[in-house]
Amino acid sequence: MAIEAAIDSWHSANPPFRGGGWASGIEVALRAISLIVTLDLVGDRLDAATRQQVGEILAASAYWLPRFPSRFSSANNHLVAELAGEYLIGLALGTEADAARGALLAETRKQILADGAGAEQTPTYAAFTAELILLCAAAARQGGAPFPSPVEARLAAFANFVGWLPPAAGFGDNDEGRVLTLGDEPGYVQSVAAAIHGFLRMPGDASKPDDFRALFFGTPSEPAPVPHGLQTFTQGGLSVWRGEMNGRSIDLTFDHGPLGYLSIAAHGHADALSLTLCIDGEPVLVDPGTWLYGSGGVWRDWFRSTPAHNTLNIEGKSQSIIAGEFNWSHKAVATLMDSEPGTHWKLRARHDGYRSRFGVVHQRTVTQQADGILVADQLLGGRRVAEVVFQLAAGLSANQQANTVTVLRGDEPLMAIRFPDAAVEIRAGGDAPGQGGWVSPRFGARQPAERIAWRGEVGEDGIKIHLAPISPSQR
Repeated sequence: MAIEAAIDSWHSANPPFRGGGWASGIEVALRAISLIVTLDLVGDRLDAATRQQVGEILAASAYWLPRFPSRFSSANNHLVAELAGEYLIGLALGTEADAARGALLAETRKQILADGAGAEQTPTYAAFTAELILLCAAAARQGGAPFPSPVEARLAAFANFVGWLPPAAGFGDNDEGRVLTLGDEPGYVQSVAAAIHGFLRMPGDASKPDDFRALFFGTPSEPAPVPHGLQTFTQGGLSVWRGEMNGRSIDLTFDHGPLGYLSIAAHGHADALSLTLCIDGEPVLVDPGTWLYGSGGVWRDWFRSTPAHNTLNIEGKSQSIIAGEFNWSHKAVATLMDSEPGTHWKLRARHDGYRSRFGVVHQRTVTQQADGILVADQLLGGRRVAEVVFQLAAGLSANQQANTVTVLRGDEPLMAIRFPDAAVEIRAGGDAPGQGGWVSPRFGARQPAERIAWRGEVGEDGIKIHLAPISPSQR
């Protein structure tokens, strides 16, 4: 069968401890987990030679993983995968797994914050980590030694966090890593959240009953109400507003969190005080995405730079200073100042990323008004020429008339953006980063998309930009 051929091919090319397949701990762990799940599903249909090969791979992995763990600034999702692999191998082979279990429980509290947000500041990496923990929790329950309730509480908090995210929302890195997969999964984060609700028998999103993870973890006990209103995730540094405006369904996110996790913040983007916005469930103002890692070159730097995100930048410089594909030499610190719910909710946050170089602190206030959302930017401590960016999703267009830009999907107007004056540039693509807008819809892909940029002087008196969704009846 195909499974036997695949295992034999890999085993031949990468016998225990030899070959490129043993170079990375996370790959060793994920391969072991895949083999364990495969044995659980079809092990009785594999021939003896294949089962022998699997046993050799698992035994070698059990030896390898605890001896070469990811440490220090790399103790992120890599370490969680390695511990999960070590723990599940121990259960599968009937060997000691207490050390891996204890370390995995400790990492759960580090990687999933108390409010449910992921410490790495990217929903997809948080989902990857949560899926690893969930799979181990299911195996522990099946083995008669379930994980303690604080672990289940962190998983539930993550699923609640995802419930507030717009389906199309994304920020930080995303390399489309998966633990269990059947191929392309645009709704991966939501699928993992639904699996958590199914495993914990909680209400949740049951809109995809054919989701294959339901086969492993079950389905939510009942549909959960769609989140509505303003929600601030203080530890994770994200505020979300979901509501209606001018006959449109609006989902808005406001990022006021840290750059990323641990000293190098490997998967974070310089996106402090950035906005994303969806109208009627479709993305309009977006995070640009990831593109590529080590082979991404200057484009890797662009996609995680401040000028690529929906926030303010000074002289095209990033708030946090890039020092390599996964490194930063200076990290901006963002602080949430106000979060006021209500009919006319208000959010205010600031970051210090430009203080040492330009002598100013960027403060942004986002307020709901009767007919739209007001974005007010200030530079506290001085006056500088700055750029305020709104990156559109691919396929949208922008039409400028004086100081107002209308965003359209085809011939349908979605939103009007009113600037302080007409000093606005709208450009897509270009041969080099910064010439126009780009988005990366998935890892390794990029496409031009219109980038709206206002340029002018900003000081303590600030500037105001008004985002007004256009009613469908106004077409």
